[in-house]
Amino acid sequence: MPSSTPAGDTQRGAGSLQTTRRSLLGSIGAAAGLGLASGDGRAQAAGGIPGTGDVYFVTRNETPAAERGQGTGSGRSSGTYLVVDGSTGGVSLATDDTADVAFQHAFDQLGETGGTVVASAHTFEFGGPATVGDDTLVTGQRGTRFVASETGSRDDPAPTDTQENPLPTGHDLLRVRGDNVAVTDVEFDGAGTQLDNQAVQADGCDGLLVANTRTVNGFQMGISFTRCTNVTVRDNEVVDPNWYGITSRSAPAGGDSDLRRSSDVVIAGNRVSGMKFNNIAPYNVSHFVVFGNVVFDGGHSLIACSPAQRGAIVGNVCRDLHEFAPDPGGEAGIEIEYKETHLRDEVAGTPAARSSDITIAGNQVADCPVGILSRTVPADGDATEPRREQRPHGFTITGNAVSGATEAGIRVRSGESGVVATNTLRDNGTALDVADDFTAGLQVGLNATRP
Repeated sequence: MPSSTPAGDTQRGAGSLQTTRRSLLGSIGAAAGLGLASGDGRAQAAGGIPGTGDVYFVTRNETPAAERGQGTGSGRSSGTYLVVDGSTGGVSLATDDTADVAFQHAFDQLGETGGTVVASAHTFEFGGPATVGDDTLVTGQRGTRFVASETGSRDDPAPTDTQENPLPTGHDLLRVRGDNVAVTDVEFDGAGTQLDNQAVQADGCDGLLVANTRTVNGFQMGISFTRCTNVTVRDNEVVDPNWYGITSRSAPAGGDSDLRRSSDVVIAGNRVSGMKFNNIAPYNVSHFVVFGNVVFDGGHSLIACSPAQRGAIVGNVCRDLHEFAPDPGGEAGIEIEYKETHLRDEVAGTPAARSSDITIAGNQVADCPVGILSRTVPADGDATEPRREQRPHGFTITGNAVSGATEAGIRVRSGESGVVATNTLRDNGTALDVADDFTAGLQVGLNATRP
């Protein structure tokens, strides 16, 4: 049976544990530019790192199980995972349960002013999600790895040719449910799970940073934020999730937090590849920028606003889209759209249902069926009236370089009051494809076409 030893039952006994504490304190001290540990493994000064709030360290016990608990008394450090109080050097928790128990304990110990939870350079095997509250930094080191576990299986409603239902389901690793939270320097491993989970899922937060992480080997969605304000997702690598890479959707699709609105969002400097839908998907987002990302090997449009308002998609490199179950008009390197199935009841029929006031500039798009796309996708695929009434409007497409688009370099399947100018279009099936019956007030000019 998994066991946990709380702080009141823990003594400093084994020399190997002193070494563990010392290395942990030394690691965080080096990161902060401070010397935190004395020769006996105790913190040199009470109170931890000035200005950080509480500090807790979570590590994996390297002592072989057969040798644990050799010290005297009830304070034997026999747990697989240890939580160390950074202000005292004492063990706050030793547990043989899964890693989420240790991290949840660390998060729960942080005081009203928040603090920092540091994960050591080990693999941590989670049995469920750990929930992060207000004013918290969660950070790892080179080699820190959080691994999800399988919770069951169910059918994916849209399996690819290489997927065979049912697919393994999993759990989120970190759920962010507080304001002013940062998650950095961790590798998240989905352990092959494909549905009902994310590496990081933030809901209802004001102030979120996810940076310098790596997400591999599964998850339905990599990094997810919903109902959030002041969001920055930067310098992450997301590889081979099932549905989405970085997104304002959440799993499971159709759940309470899915397709909720967020604002003031920065998605920058990420490398995202290998999913069957969108690589970067700021759906139902306003006041945003998607900047300097490298995205490739997606099945739907690599960067997609569906819908979004008052934003900029600038300086991204988009390449090698391999279509999976494309919507009418095809899939593109970059897309702005109205899509009826991406709207909750409270948004449908309001101005927030339409993509508007979006600038697409200075991007490099190569080897996608369509380079840049504006369109309307009604729930009834045969309906034409929504393409006039719910079309994207007020957009600017300028200064982009599009090459190798097999269908069209720039396609405006529906759109209103947009500008398409000064783009460079090379070696595309059709340079510009504008549907006159479903567009109005477009200004198109000064685009350079080259074979």
